[in-house]
Amino acid sequence: MRRHRSGAVWLLAWVPFALAGCSVPKQVNPIEIYRTVSGEADAGRPPPPGMDRPRPNLASIPPRPERPPPEVRDAISAALAASREQSRTPLPPRAVPAGPVAASPGDPPIPAAPPPRPSLAGAPAVPWSDAPRRAAPGSPAGRTQPEPEAPPPPSMPDAAPAPPPPDLLGPPPLPRL
Repeated sequence: MRRHRSGAVWLLAWVPFALAGCSVPKQVNPIEIYRTVSGEADAGRPPPPGMDRPRPNLASIPPRPERPPPEVRDAISAALAASREQSRTPLPPRAVPAGPVAASPGDPPIPAAPPPRPSLAGAPAVPWSDAPRRAAPGSPAGRTQPEPEAPPPPSMPDAAPAPPPPDLLGPPPLPRL
């Protein structure tokens, strides 16, 4: 029994040291909760803008406007419905592009259309097979252009190159401070 009690005492003695390494999140830390509730956390912050001005007077709000008659409201609703239906139909393509809009002095001109695509020079056809080549345009029919000869492959040496010197085989030297 005595041995059991001494083990419990040692365990209770080591608990504060074990918990000293733990970090507690701010949301559940009782000290941080107290600082937030009491206002200590906001003590060093500047006041919100407008706190130095008087409170707004709600009596200065204008009265609610009068509701228009039902005929006016029906006309507005009909105009909105017609506008909605008109927006659902696609626009017809324009035959003549719109002219440039006159800009006020000092404004840069805005182009009416994007710039044209750049024209690229035609590249020669790449043969993908060993089939005979066709006649080139502008050459007499039946004559084919000669195939250019492929360069010979590079020569391979018979022996391997010499190894690098021993001072290049190790790790690089440490920089001097």
